Amino acid sequence: MVTSWFPPGKAAEAGKKYLEVMKKYPAESFEKPVLLIGVRATKDGIKSISITEAKKGDLEKVLNIEMKRMLMFGAIGGFRYEIETYISGVEAMSMVGLGMPE
Repeated sequence: MVTSWFPPGKAAEAGKKYLEVMKKYPAESFEKPVLLIGVRATKDGIKSISITEAKKGDLEKVLNIEMKRMLMFGAIGGFRYEIETYISGVEAMSMVGLGMPE
């Protein structure tokens, strides 16, 4: 999951940069977009999130391309981001010997 923030006055610049980034680094076969982009206004500026599922064994590739994408936003003043990794509920439950309820 990638979360990013930028100042409201940079919304148009961020939107243009997003289109440029996705043209240069489109979705790859080893990643499955769950939420391409969600955007909302907050007291801290504009917040966006994207959620991508990595195919088994491809987490490093997904993290690498996400980092390349985020680095392209670096010239936007006030832009910040974080990349978080999560495991699914099914994966978490199986780690403790349980199955997810149906």
